Amino acid sequence: MDWDNLKVALAISRLGSLTQAAQALGIDQSTAGRRLSALEGDLGVILFVRSKTGFALTDAGETAIKQAVEVERRIERLMDEVTPSDEGPVGFVRLLGNAWTMDRLARTVMAPFMAAHPRLDLRIMTLTPRSRVRGEASLSLWFEVEPRDGEFAVKLGEVPYAVYRSRDSEAADLGWITFYDEDALRPSIASVHRRLRTRGDRQRVTATDAGIMLSAIRSGVGKGLLPMCIAEEDEQLVRTKEGEPEFVRTLHLHAHPDTIEAARVQATIRWLRESFPAVFQPAQ
Repeated sequence: MDWDNLKVALAISRLGSLTQAAQALGIDQSTAGRRLSALEGDLGVILFVRSKTGFALTDAGETAIKQAVEVERRIERLMDEVTPSDEGPVGFVRLLGNAWTMDRLARTVMAPFMAAHPRLDLRIMTLTPRSRVRGEASLSLWFEVEPRDGEFAVKLGEVPYAVYRSRDSEAADLGWITFYDEDALRPSIASVHRRLRTRGDRQRVTATDAGIMLSAIRSGVGKGLLPMCIAEEDEQLVRTKEGEPEFVRTLHLHAHPDTIEAARVQATIRWLRESFPAVFQPAQ
């Protein structure tokens, strides 16, 4: 049985699409389709039900994928054990989170991390995959999103927020730019916005990413809560009042116990922990 064919099935089970699986593996869609067909031929079963909405695992597919995950884990453990320690971790880690958190990492601390780990492949995603399969090397950075699919969450640190406006506008004349995280089960930031708004204040724009909010506030559309780590760097923004942050959000790191001990996952976790103050807290 060809391991490349199994990798196609694993990718489809995780992404729900032949097209996305092919893209993730760096092959064309026709090649991915041939490999899936070859695997199903070798096994003598249909692994996925094809439909307009995507690929869904059959009962036989569920069993096959569980075994394929175990094969993947053994291969990864083999790589960790035989790779010389001076070469660093090998393989990919998928890192998920809000767009602005991923952008902060990319702009501030990613370059030295990747330079120090030349055989590591960091795959950034700003949308949660429709499903995750046990064994996948994924880490996530979320605020009020509950762990799922067997994940656990640990506190990474606290991110202070404050209300900002454009330097060229007057706060009293501005409506509100507000944030709403559709994936959060406890959208506490929405309740903070409600507390800060007074009677007669208008809500002008709602966005699901702090980067979009920052652009709208900078251009004078309105005022709103922003992470201080990104707002303090923008000379066109000023706080509406000095003092303590109006809000503090706790950023959590989500991980899965199946892959937590992999060398590449451990290296990425250390990087995120050590980098947190420089990336997500305002400069003193």
